[in-house]
Amino acid sequence: MAVPASLAAKRRPESRIDTAIAILKQKFGERLSTAEAVRQQHGKGEDHFPVLPPDAVVFAETTEDVAEAVRVCAEHKVPVIPFGTGTSLEGHVGAIEGG
Repeated sequence: MAVPASLAAKRRPESRIDTAIAILKQKFGERLSTAEAVRQQHGKGEDHFPVLPPDAVVFAETTEDVAEAVRVCAEHKVPVIPFGTGTSLEGHVGAIEGG
């Protein structure tokens, strides 16, 4: 599903996102996914809002993993969307600005 036109203008530059994903892929390997099904699952909670999938999903296993993923994203000004069990009713997991 495409990002609605009203939200597309808010996305971060693709070059930043692509660079961050490449670095995260080097660091996390198979624990980083850009698969459409995984992105769709992580782009929607239990709300009525459209699916706004992230550009990638990191499966962190330690606090250090989380810190490293956040550091890379912050360095490249790429949003981070925390995802727990996917029960958000308010649309908190939608990647409005990419990330």
